[in-house]
Amino acid sequence: MGKKVEFEKIKKLRLERGMTQVELAEATGVNVSVIKSQETGRSDMNYDYLLKIAEGLGVDIGDIYIEDYRETKVITVANNKGGSGKTSVVASLGHTLSDMGKKVLLIDSDMQMNLSYSYGFERDRMNLNEAIVNEEDLGGYIRKTDFDNLDIIISDFEMATIEMHLFTKTLRETVFKRLLRKTVESGVYDFIIIDTNPTLGMLNLNILNASDYVIVPVEMSAFGILGLEVLIKFINQAQEINEKLELAGVLRTKVDKRESITSEADEVLMDVFGEKIFDAYIPIDTNVKKAQWERQPLNVFNKSSRANKQYTRFAKELMAIVK
Repeated sequence: MGKKVEFEKIKKLRLERGMTQVELAEATGVNVSVIKSQETGRSDMNYDYLLKIAEGLGVDIGDIYIEDYRETKVITVANNKGGSGKTSVVASLGHTLSDMGKKVLLIDSDMQMNLSYSYGFERDRMNLNEAIVNEEDLGGYIRKTDFDNLDIIISDFEMATIEMHLFTKTLRETVFKRLLRKTVESGVYDFIIIDTNPTLGMLNLNILNASDYVIVPVEMSAFGILGLEVLIKFINQAQEINEKLELAGVLRTKVDKRESITSEADEVLMDVFGEKIFDAYIPIDTNVKKAQWERQPLNVFNKSSRANKQYTRFAKELMAIVK
């Protein structure tokens, strides 16, 4: 965590009040050269000066200065095949990171609402579909979970028609990014982790356009690895719009070391992704389904389970990549 001065906001607030830099300097007792440098970001942070500037603008210090600022990383978990374990990955990774002291926001963008249900939420008007359709800032749709450091934006069944709505929007590829921007810039969260639907449509293009990293969970089966080239092509297309987007890695899920298909699938993935495969993997573990049934995070339901140990390993690997 660090500290951040909202330089542009200082200027905006001053102009809204019809004040010149000289007038603000006179009202605060702060030299006009300091006012100029604070508005342009050319000055080192000085709390006493900022406090006087805030008082002169009639706002709280927290409106122009963030004490505990986090460089938020937006991570999308995506695969166009159902059964890859996307929702389980998001649910378990999110809680594991929050349990490690990281501030996490989960976003459920899948119309099935499985992530929302897994954290105990039912249908509610304050959902992602409403925010996108009405083009409202996502900050107003954030909900607290029952767990420290972990918030969520829930989905809704009406997300089934979101593609139709997006195609009517101006600059439709950037709608989600614009709605998420203030939450990212607020520096409240270390990680925003997004669960996606199993399609390669406009919504997921929007989400990748707003992301820093994408994780691809792959079920270790013959069918699980089929069609990956289509997903990678889609991610590459998103990178043409969003140059900062990186493939954090491929996470192997539903792994059964006893089956020969596992080693064969490993070889295929290694040929395609090489070092982009996480060392951690998620084994077949009945505790995963049991935790879902109880609507509890895996490391709450059974912290010593094989799958949870791998999620802890995975979270540590991921943090080393995105730091």
